[in-house]
Amino acid sequence: MATARDPNLAPDTRPRSAGSVNAGAMEPSRLDRARDRLRSSAAGPRELLDAEGAAELLNVPKSWVLSEARAGRIPHVRLGRYVRFEPDALRAWWRDMRRGPSSP
Repeated sequence: MATARDPNLAPDTRPRSAGSVNAGAMEPSRLDRARDRLRSSAAGPRELLDAEGAAELLNVPKSWVLSEARAGRIPHVRLGRYVRFEPDALRAWWRDMRRGPSSP
């Protein structure tokens, strides 16, 4: 029987203990869940996004979203130590931030 460290085995064919499960392949990532929330937010009930979801919506890094919220430059809701973002408020904010010729 080969061990888990056998160099002749490909990484995906290594033996696993009976109780181990590759949870990463079974569950969607946080980013996938944020994308799903963004897709459903237009049609479904209003919900708040976390910084990761807001970053996905704005197509910017999560660190930028948190920094701008801390500085009070983007719309956000503070719930104790948590910062949340309403998708509609972010969309309205970035539309107001447009520069240059106006679109029809």
